[in-house]
Amino acid sequence: MLKRTVTAILLIALLVGLFALSYFVEHGNVFLDLFIWILLVGAVREMYFCMQKAGFKVFRVPLAVFLLTCYPVMYLMEHFLGEGFLGILLSFSVSMLVALVIFTFADPERNTAKDLFATVFVAVYPGILISLAWMLVQRYSAVYAIPFAIFMPVGADTFAYWFGSMIGGKKLCPSISPKKTVAGFVGGLFGGMLVAVIMFLLFEQFDLFPRAGYVPFADETWKSALIYLAIGLVGALAGQLGDLAASRIKRAMGVKDFGRIFPGHGGVMDRFDSIMSGIVVLLVAFTIIYGV
Repeated sequence: MLKRTVTAILLIALLVGLFALSYFVEHGNVFLDLFIWILLVGAVREMYFCMQKAGFKVFRVPLAVFLLTCYPVMYLMEHFLGEGFLGILLSFSVSMLVALVIFTFADPERNTAKDLFATVFVAVYPGILISLAWMLVQRYSAVYAIPFAIFMPVGADTFAYWFGSMIGGKKLCPSISPKKTVAGFVGGLFGGMLVAVIMFLLFEQFDLFPRAGYVPFADETWKSALIYLAIGLVGALAGQLGDLAASRIKRAMGVKDFGRIFPGHGGVMDRFDSIMSGIVVLLVAFTIIYGV
């Protein structure tokens, strides 16, 4: 428990430092972009080795192509054409073309269709899902959007644990995650909405970070508040589904944790499985709200 707590404190301190750089330092977002890339590499590496342990022969070269080209292509296309997401898809498409070439010509008697599909899966989950965090940094306020994406599912996970421990009751999905309960699931929804309310108060109601570049969701405060609650609810739901999906994947591959980089917490995927869902929810919500 002590190891887990110390690791969590260090991670929070690191994130606070990165957000401070983004807020106070000109072009400070580059440090956050680098951190996202490190997480992306770590997550893809963990999924690669888990797939290997499960018996799949994942192609390394296509994944390396994606990891090396994703950020620069996204950055250039976002800044010059306003199409950063298209840049991510372009990098993914090229890497998958490389995977197809390897599947077709490199040892065709040993490479199976399952190996090809496993390679595509790792490039998407977690590859594309984590890389979408760059779109939040590039298009919206990084000091606002990234903490929202992180703490919304974290809040849901925390309240799910508290409600589940205190109330207990019927199991949610015992075959996938034996400890999760229906009460915990409901508590998780409440936790996600609570984080959304806190973000609303900090950035809109009281405007405590005027230099963050935050733009209100609507022209009237009460409308913004309702939108925040809706995002918190959907984000908490998506985060818990993402956590269950990760548990199902680990069971299918016969592993307890994706990795061991964070003492007491497992790997990058073990900490960011639900956060990836939060990133997707916020990116969709902001695209609808702001039109970009």
